[in-house]
Formats: sequence, C-alpha cells, structure tokens
Amino acid sequence: MDAFQRKTLITSRGYTYAYYIAEGRNTLPPLFFQHGWPDHAAMWEQVATPLRSTNHPIIIPDMLGYGGTDKPTDPAAYAWDVMTQDLIEIIDAEGYQKFISIGHDWGSVSAARLYNYHPNRVAGLVLLNVAYMAPMRDGFNLDATNKMTEAALGYPTFSYWHLFTAPDGPTILKGNLERLFHAQHGENGTMKKYFTGPNALRDYLVNGSEEITCRPYARNPKFKQDFIDRMDRDGFEGPQCWYIATKDNYHIQADKSLPEDADKVDVPVLYIGCKDDAVCRPEAMRGSIQAGLLPKLEEAEMIDAAHWVTYEQPGEVVKRMEDWLHRHYAQN
Repeated sequence: MDAFQRKTLITSRGYTYAYYIAEGRNTLPPLFFQHGWPDHAAMWEQVATPLRSTNHPIIIPDMLGYGGTDKPTDPAAYAWDVMTQDLIEIIDAEGYQKFISIGHDWGSVSAARLYNYHPNRVAGLVLLNVAYMAPMRDGFNLDATNKMTEAALGYPTFSYWHLFTAPDGPTILKGNLERLFHAQHGENGTMKKYFTGPNALRDYLVNGSEEITCRPYARNPKFKQDFIDRMDRDGFEGPQCWYIATKDNYHIQADKSLPEDADKVDVPVLYIGCKDDAVCRPEAMRGSIQAGLLPKLEEAEMIDAAHWVTYEQPGEVVKRMEDWLHRHYAQN
C-alpha cells in the first residue's frame, strides 16, 4: 500500500480501525473500498492505485476482524447497524459527506448496507462478485438456503458455511492455511468442488492430499506466504463472525429496523460479475432487478475470472470502474 497513507480511528463504540487514504479532488466523492473474507485493505491495491488517476479521494479500511483493525469475537459486534456506523465515522473523520461505496465479497454486502442504513451519504454503489441483496427481515436458515440454491443452480452454494460457522471452524481454518489457500485459488473448478460440496471443505482441510494447481496470480510464493503469515497472526475468530452474525440472525435483527423503502437503491450502481465464480453467482442479481430495487443499475460484461477478481483481473476491474466513474461523476 505504498501509494497510500495509513491512519487509525477509534470509533464511538471503542473499536480501533486501520485505514488507508489518498487525497484527490474534494469536489469528487471519495471511493470507499470494503474488502471481504479473508482479506485486508491491500486486496484493493492493484485496483485503487491506478484509480488515483480519476482524482477521486480514496479510503480503504481494514474491515472489522481483519488486519490492523480490532477483532472482536462477539458476533453481535458485527451487526449491520453498528458496523456501518463505524464506517460512517471513518468517512466523517476524513471530512466527506457523500462517498461511493465499493465492495467485494462480504465487503459488497457491507457496501450495500451502507446505502440501506445511510442513503443520504452514498452517491454510488459498486459491487464486485456478490450481487445486491436487499436487507433481510426474516430469519436465516442455512439448510433452507442451500436447498434453494441447489434447486436454482444445481448445487448448494453455501455448503462451506457449515464449517465457517462451526465452533471449531476458526481452529480448522487456521490450522490448515496452505490447503485453505489452494482451495480458494485453485484452477479447474477447485472452489466449486470444495466450497459447495457437502462437508468437502472440512474433509479437504483436515485430510486432503490432492495436489492443486493455483490460478496464475496465486502462484507467486510471496503472495501465498503473506496470506499464511497474516492469518496465522490474526486468526479467524473475528472473520468468521461475519458468517455467524447472519446464521444467528444478528444481521436480520438489525435489518428489521429499516423501513421497506430502504431496499431500493436510487443511486448509480455498477455490478461486476465473474464467469468462473462458483459461489457468488451473477444469477443472484435477477431477483433484485425483477423487484425493481436497482433502477440505475449497470451490469458490466462478465469478467473471465473467479472469485478473487481484484487479484486475477485488476486491470479489467479498473477499466470498467473508470468508465462508470467518468460518466456519472466527472462533471463534479
């Protein structure tokens, strides 16, 4: 993150956030990047650095549970109402009113919830890989969700959540970091095999012996070692709370406070999907589109990449975002 200045902020509920900034033209809304599991702010480096040429200010936090930010282990700390307020306080500390909310993976859900909870602050929304999902006001049932996705797509996309939300999940994940890395970044349908097959990820992490060839971006030994060192240091007790907060309905309890009209996103939205993402399928956008929740949506042509598109095809992400930003915000 050499092109960015590192800062910290203690939020009103007492959590310290680390984040990175780059200055730009103050008349343009800052780009506020939010990463997902199991990443950190540097996941955005190859996208955010070239986007400095747009003159938008940039803010990139380590999200709660990751990197230099605090890592509470109570899932209630990750409820959307309080977590989005933390992020708004970072924006406030930097002196901005409106911003463009950008996310990948869980960061996409966070980016959307920033609009749902603070619509007067968000000037635009960019979602990578994970489709827009309206606030959930009904209880979440993991088994029912897997049955639904299996009926729609032919396989249960959330199978890996059984491990991710299990009491021993953080221990299994941390104890098998090299295998986890290969399961995330492998070629030839590896992620589909291990993340969506029933009990497949647990079995592979504990007992697996398959030789997996990683996608080209992940063959750099330093890239893998940096991941292993970071997650061995930080652990998974915080990151897994994002999943547990949904399974145990902390997210839903918070979303129940939102009015129904909060679901409709009335600002420009860019969705970037990926052809080879077996877990976060582009088809998931259809429901929100059909419900009329995204009247200003632009869907970028699907990128030939899997889930970690900011590592695999950062130039393609930059190209699509630059065009969208220029068309919607350059006049500012």
